Amino acid sequence: MQRHTTGRRGKPPRFSIAVPDSWFVLDTQAARSTAAIARMATERARGHPLLAGREPTVARILHDAATRAESAGAAYCAVMIEDVRGIGLSASVMVCVLPTDRHIPDLPRQERPASDDAEAGERRRWRRVGAVDLPAVGLATRTVRLEPQRSTDGAEISHLVMRTTVPVPGYDRIAVIACASPNTALAVALHDLFDAVTATFTFVHEMP
Repeated sequence: MQRHTTGRRGKPPRFSIAVPDSWFVLDTQAARSTAAIARMATERARGHPLLAGREPTVARILHDAATRAESAGAAYCAVMIEDVRGIGLSASVMVCVLPTDRHIPDLPRQERPASDDAEAGERRRWRRVGAVDLPAVGLATRTVRLEPQRSTDGAEISHLVMRTTVPVPGYDRIAVIACASPNTALAVALHDLFDAVTATFTFVHEMP
């Protein structure tokens, strides 16, 4: 696992989170550059022979993740891009620190289907809401749902999304750890992966 600490010293809240070594940690500012994205895609393909020749796809995934992270004002973003038995797998995690009043009030713990969409058909949308106890920060609110996300080329793709909301101690703010993947057929495995990544989240407390 590679651990990264984000935030400026003396400018709380600072936090730390770890992702698998194979993940990309994105500089969302640099990733706005087409040239920077192309370099990242080339480096990724060079290190993973199974991705050779798929640089345009890798670039699109990185660009989409960087665009979403920048739009959300994320302080951190990391991306997984793998090829397993010829199947492309991708996922991302981003962390946003927001004012508490931006937070949607907690909903009762339950699992229920949302209203069916005529075009969704078998892709029934659902949402699960509950509480989780993270090792380093304690009680947090978590939602797991399927939701459509629009890519930069205009395509709308259903994603499995896990959002975990953590109160920032001593501040009127929350940290939202959002994990997402379009590989919804692997929901169980993705849930375990997202849970493991989110469990590494911790705040960095500076000595006075």
